[in-house]
Amino acid sequence: MSSITVSDVISTILRGLRDVYFLISLYESTSSNKKKIICYPRRPFNPLYSLAKVRWGLPVRFTSSPELADIELYFYDKTNSNYQVSENPKKIVINKNCTDISKSNVDRVFLEIFGYSLNLDPKNYHGSILEKSEQNAKHDGKIINSSSLGFKIYKNKVYQKLINNIYNEFAVDYRVVWVKDEIVLAYVKFAQKEYRFKSKTVYSKTISISSLFENEEISLINEFCKKFKLDFGELDILRDRDTKKIYIVDVNKTAWGPPDKISLEDGKKAIALINDKFRKSYLI
Repeated sequence: MSSITVSDVISTILRGLRDVYFLISLYESTSSNKKKIICYPRRPFNPLYSLAKVRWGLPVRFTSSPELADIELYFYDKTNSNYQVSENPKKIVINKNCTDISKSNVDRVFLEIFGYSLNLDPKNYHGSILEKSEQNAKHDGKIINSSSLGFKIYKNKVYQKLINNIYNEFAVDYRVVWVKDEIVLAYVKFAQKEYRFKSKTVYSKTISISSLFENEEISLINEFCKKFKLDFGELDILRDRDTKKIYIVDVNKTAWGPPDKISLEDGKKAIALINDKFRKSYLI
């Protein structure tokens, strides 16, 4: 598990204050006929969650009553989950079938759709590889040499190709936002290369999908999300500088967003786009 520093705590507090600003500035108070959402097994009270911006920026409110709810949303940030099917077949249910976001399952679906894999067998590979946890949001990736003496393989870890996403002094990755049946927007994020696996972004911004991906890649990403049964969430995608291939490395259905170190203007634009798609998909 990655260690937490004073700088990390300060950064999270500042990001929280930023997101409180987003909630206040986008608050929807005009509608009296608000759709009711029940979240299982808990609500996203933390303002950093993307879903919190949906709650405050659209004519919706949370409820604890299954009978009163118009929408059920499975909100669980553990890697594996088991949704209990709603007794009301007409009720909209979000992320009910997205029950396994482990790194192995991400790669299994990725291989099926894209035809190549990120994971590898460390026993049959010699050289530098990436070792990281199967579990969600650990940020514990580290580069190891699989041919070194005493190399140990752990069952709760995955072993992956080391993707070259380094440009000058920065690691660059893409975060893609998916709502119901399409990509809504993408962010590009920059981190100092020595912290590339620690989720320490130094700069981020929204960027057009067409400037990041080819049409065929966009079609494959769409197919991946549908196969993965993702209704509302985000993907982390890397492009390898050497092969030019893209890799979906993570799926997050309880994402924090917008990402850290984004401008207020850009962040508000991103939230507005996500909320507009959520409204058209689930509220009309």
